[in-house]
Amino acid sequence: MSLAAQLGNVGSEVSRALELLDFTIEDPRWRRRLKELTRARELLCDAWLGGLEYRSDFEGLNRYFFHFAVAARK
Repeated sequence: MSLAAQLGNVGSEVSRALELLDFTIEDPRWRRRLKELTRARELLCDAWLGGLEYRSDFEGLNRYFFHFAVAARK
């Protein structure tokens, strides 16, 4: 793939991650987890913008979301 195609794929994955998080936030089943979900979205956006407000980074977010991936596999 060309660099443009590869970076285009990266961008679409980031957009997709936010879209999936938004769908999860809108799902009434997770109303009791709304504070955690919206905070995760806020931190993801902060990391994307360079961690200027909360010093979020993708390494920390990966650690956070990894535990959910492990739990889902059990």
